[in-house]
Amino acid sequence: MYLLMAILVLFAGIGHLAIWTRLHSFIHALPYRQWLIDIGEYSTYLMSLLLPALFLAWWMMQPQRAALETGNGTETTTLYYLWYAYGVVCILAFVAACLLWLFYWSESHAAANYFREQLVERLVFDNEADQLLAKKSVRTAHKFPGNQILRMEVNRKELLLRRLPEQLDGLTITHISDLHLKGHMAEAFYHKIVDQVNDLQSDLIVISGDIFDRDQCFPWSARTLSRLSAPCGVYFILGNHENRTSDPELARKTLIDDGLISLGGRHRTLMIRDYPVLLAGNELPWHPPAADMSTVDPASYDQPPFKLLVAHTPDQFGWACTHDFDLMLAGHVHGGQIRLPGLGPIVSPSIYGTRYACGVFYSTPTMMHVSRGISGTTPLRIYCSPEITQLVLRQAK
Repeated sequence: MYLLMAILVLFAGIGHLAIWTRLHSFIHALPYRQWLIDIGEYSTYLMSLLLPALFLAWWMMQPQRAALETGNGTETTTLYYLWYAYGVVCILAFVAACLLWLFYWSESHAAANYFREQLVERLVFDNEADQLLAKKSVRTAHKFPGNQILRMEVNRKELLLRRLPEQLDGLTITHISDLHLKGHMAEAFYHKIVDQVNDLQSDLIVISGDIFDRDQCFPWSARTLSRLSAPCGVYFILGNHENRTSDPELARKTLIDDGLISLGGRHRTLMIRDYPVLLAGNELPWHPPAADMSTVDPASYDQPPFKLLVAHTPDQFGWACTHDFDLMLAGHVHGGQIRLPGLGPIVSPSIYGTRYACGVFYSTPTMMHVSRGISGTTPLRIYCSPEITQLVLRQAK
């Protein structure tokens, strides 16, 4: 009996954490002001710790039976019913979380049929922490066991696309995201990122948002990001963290002045290898509107264009599918930033929870690549290294 009770309490505890981490993910995906998001996040942290503490305190004050003896018999307290009901909800949440984990696991394994991955290089900058980490607090966090903020993975993924025209077979795109120029990673760190991106010599370079966090880092762009180079251009969109600057449009102008091409809320067509490639940007829900695809005239193309969407959050995957994109690139979720061995991410700022934390996903007719990103506002990446990815487009046989 006691063993069963202990197992149920354990399941309820895991379900409790599943409820509040999922709520945290949902809140962080909303387009509200940052102070309101912060209140919501801190509230979920508080509740995830406070409720177990209150339950433990209540449990320890109970007699051996969770009931009060009265002259007329046994009367159960209202608080007992409330804890009992919440415990049932938590156990159901545990079951739901297990089922979702199995679904996400099967989905990721099914997606493995659509791409091939190769590790190009694993860069370890731990010995350069004093030069690459600008603040003492960040250098201290870097020493936390499993923290990989200075362990960069450069990988190559061949995406097998069913509608890819023969002319574009082998086209390369370097995808990076979430640079978070804030000041806690030194400017020298971003010089290394730019060097690694340029060394891949891709046809296009795409940055899918969250480039700036602070105005004082705007000048860094001229010395770092302006050095990015690709034959078909360097493209970017903004993310939610540009809203933390004094003026997101000034952030956009800074990048444009440094030679990068904005896709935010617009689309444009390139001729690559004599084939039309339509590039579009979706910065929703933080910087509306998304590119107006109703203005695309199919009659203006001799051949149906290959359509590439750059969005900040993978929550726009449905939008991409609805508008018939072939490929979507996204970031925002940092791979979950904290990943448990065997379980994967526990929190991801998405309305879908950890479903699209990182990797390759497919839903007819769109393939999506979600980058783990380069940096973050919190200097912790537990078993979740930052990444630079070169995507190689291949015709699916």
